[in-house]
Amino acid sequence: MKAFRVGAMCVALFSASYAWAGPPEADLGRSLDLGGGAPASKALPAPLAGAPSGKPTGRARAYARALEGLQPQAAAATRGAKETKVYQEASPSVVLVITKDGLGSGVIISPDGKIVTNLHVVGAEPVVGVIFKPAVEGASVEDADVHRAKVLRRDEVADLALLQVSEMPAHVKPLAIGSAAEVQVGSDVHAIGHPTGKAWTYTRGIVSQIRRDFQWQNEDRLKHEATVIQTQTPINPGNSGGPLISDSLRLIGINSFKSEGEGLNFAISADDVKTFLARTNDRTTEHPKPVDLKNCKLKALQEKAWDNPKGKAVAIDEDCDGEADYVAVFPDDRRAPVEMLYDDDGDGKIDAILFDKDWDGSPEYGLYDTNGDGKFDLEGRFHKGERDPYRYDRIKN
Repeated sequence: MKAFRVGAMCVALFSASYAWAGPPEADLGRSLDLGGGAPASKALPAPLAGAPSGKPTGRARAYARALEGLQPQAAAATRGAKETKVYQEASPSVVLVITKDGLGSGVIISPDGKIVTNLHVVGAEPVVGVIFKPAVEGASVEDADVHRAKVLRRDEVADLALLQVSEMPAHVKPLAIGSAAEVQVGSDVHAIGHPTGKAWTYTRGIVSQIRRDFQWQNEDRLKHEATVIQTQTPINPGNSGGPLISDSLRLIGINSFKSEGEGLNFAISADDVKTFLARTNDRTTEHPKPVDLKNCKLKALQEKAWDNPKGKAVAIDEDCDGEADYVAVFPDDRRAPVEMLYDDDGDGKIDAILFDKDWDGSPEYGLYDTNGDGKFDLEGRFHKGERDPYRYDRIKN
């Protein structure tokens, strides 16, 4: 049995009895164009007919880049016993949110894996990556696993988003939601986030003012309105979406934006957060929404004999543009998984492979070469019926 070691987990990829000419890495760098292949038969192979659709999103590459750019969490620099307690108790509730465009912060608000962050952190993404704080203080964040979080709900007015992960480490816990009434002008407040990639950074400040029905605009150009807590707690890129915390270790706001000038940092109040969580639908502002009217079905373009594993390869057009989006390889040996070979970075060469072990069109796991070095460095794990991994694990090469 040949296997790759992923963290503390060993994932068996294939048996020596399978008809592979070489390991899966042998397919990395090959072209999606099946040059010399024959036109495909009209009927798609059975596993593809019900396959979940969706072109590669580039999330694996984005998550890997973000992990490489993070600075390890250092021992928190706090001022005294109170500050130390706040950090030790609250920091496991803070997560790192990773998107294709950058990173931000979030806070766990329920034991079933719900997380609140800013809408401008997640943007229009349906899913984002989440990293939980390592159990050991000072542990390398680069080696952390990336969990998939679905964006459940959006509030364009208050700039809030609700995320959901399917599993959480045992050592993390939710932060209780308080109220803006718990603090007043002059009260101490605390923030934990990831400013400019410096993971799990603690800062302390005071409440400068509580401003009701405050209006502002971010780079998204949407008109936002909420009750905000103005503080002297710095907000920098990477801090957005993280918690503003009271001395009683309760969430009193979501750190969101700053204005020009000294000490003009703003957090959306916990009262607005509770109102947001009570809603069952998205709240939007008036602006045009892009609508995708394309209703496209998978189409087989070419088929060709394949050597690794021995079998048949079929080039698939997934978005009706007449070009191959991935190659599905059907081994002659039915004990081997169907492979879906992707070009995840758009250079025309294979750099991601999804594996469908039971031939039902739904992959169980995938391997990704995110830096083009010819080696897999991330492994994704899938829920049935979904093309996007719910979790990414770092592969130890």
